[in-house]
Amino acid sequence: MTGDNGQHWPIDDDLTALRQRLLRHAARAGMRGERLDDLLLAVNEAVINVLEHGGGKGTLSIWHNDTCITVDVIDNMGDLAPQDIPPERPTGTVRGFGLWLMSQLCDEFSIHQATGESRVRLRMLLHPAPAL
Repeated sequence: MTGDNGQHWPIDDDLTALRQRLLRHAARAGMRGERLDDLLLAVNEAVINVLEHGGGKGTLSIWHNDTCITVDVIDNMGDLAPQDIPPERPTGTVRGFGLWLMSQLCDEFSIHQATGESRVRLRMLLHPAPAL
């Protein structure tokens, strides 16, 4: 299995620059079309959660190998936990369904909480099997 060394960027208010770096890396990995759009949307949701609901600072890391691309979004505050993922889309609100959306858009989605930080991991296959 081959892979890259990945990239790491701080999360700050310059979301445009962060999205552009993410887009370049994902495109170099081979992501295209709707799958690339889904990854960008899911990562954007995770980053906005850090800025609006978390500690306001964190790190985005991205890497890929022959089969998948992985993005970790680290929140330095660390309040997000696995049980925060809703099993169904929340209703009765126009906001508050970002975690659910990430779980729907990505092939793998997890939250890991450790002392002083939480990590959202988003993973997408580069060559998914066709839908039956």
